[in-house]
Amino acid sequence: MLIYLINLILLIAWAALLLRDDGIRNGKLLFVIIATVQWIVLSGFRHLSVGADTMQYKWMYDQSKVMSWEQIGNNFMSGLFESGDERDPGYFVLQKATQLVTDNYQWYLLIVAILFLVPFGIWIYRNSTEPLLSFIIFSTLFYAFFAITGIRQTIATAIAVMIGYGFVKARRFWPFLLIVLLAATIHKSALVFIPFYFLANKQLTSRYLLFMGALIPFLFVFRGQLFELFRIISGYDQYDYYAGAGTLNFSLLLLLITIVAVWRKDEMIANNPYAVHYINALLLALCFLPLTFINPSMMRVVQYFSVFIMLLIPEILRSFDRRERLLVYYVAITALLFLFVRNEPIYLFFWQQK
Repeated sequence: MLIYLINLILLIAWAALLLRDDGIRNGKLLFVIIATVQWIVLSGFRHLSVGADTMQYKWMYDQSKVMSWEQIGNNFMSGLFESGDERDPGYFVLQKATQLVTDNYQWYLLIVAILFLVPFGIWIYRNSTEPLLSFIIFSTLFYAFFAITGIRQTIATAIAVMIGYGFVKARRFWPFLLIVLLAATIHKSALVFIPFYFLANKQLTSRYLLFMGALIPFLFVFRGQLFELFRIISGYDQYDYYAGAGTLNFSLLLLLITIVAVWRKDEMIANNPYAVHYINALLLALCFLPLTFINPSMMRVVQYFSVFIMLLIPEILRSFDRRERLLVYYVAITALLFLFVRNEPIYLFFWQQK
């Protein structure tokens, strides 16, 4: 946990230096670059024991080494146009392509870190009004999924969300669709992000919010049927029912953030019209959240939308006046750090002994 804490302390120190009102020129850009590099180092140079599926992905990487390009191509076409076992054929193409440069798995982890964290850093720089807070949220709530596990969806999220969101803002549907379809070859779950294009600009009227407020508990009651529908559409038949599944703490946190966001929506939208996108993303996250109470792996669907809290929470803070803002800021930081320390995460660099 010490390495993660040092990372957080460095983020705060860089922000104090670069993000002051009287800070240096291009301070925000420099901060985002430094913060991104720090996370690339942590993600790319981690020990193979860090991350629940890092070793499983090593097996997949080693498997692709002995496959010819002809086999990779055949699997890709089969995965696209036939119902077979190759559900994420683009991932094997990516692995094989990186092996033209290096066949060392540790270097591959570094490449994956760059593929995710560079678009992520650009996304934060362009959209977050409080990049320090956004990186702290990532470093306490999302790092465990995007930085050290879930390589396929990590890459798919970088493509569909971090790159695709620019086309949502610009209202360019066909480039957005192509980007999401590309991401879906890496991990098919990326297809769930398509509805966001149509709902992003949905105005937060009382009727709409009441409808969503009724829909979310309805989906929770009928989560079994929703789960079966998702399995049919996605092709991930291996996802099964888990007794005792559920993400209670994260669910309550997401619900609390959404309630506060709806309460402060007028002030947020007045400051930043794109806050509508962030709130609609959270409402979609809540619609998919009941799936996690059947299988925890369904969190990968929720994450396409819940990542927008990294943009939303800074807007919530800005919606308060300066005096209240400082109090809310410290409360938010304290709560995030408490959740982080409570998990007692373990980190090792690849050169350290376990």
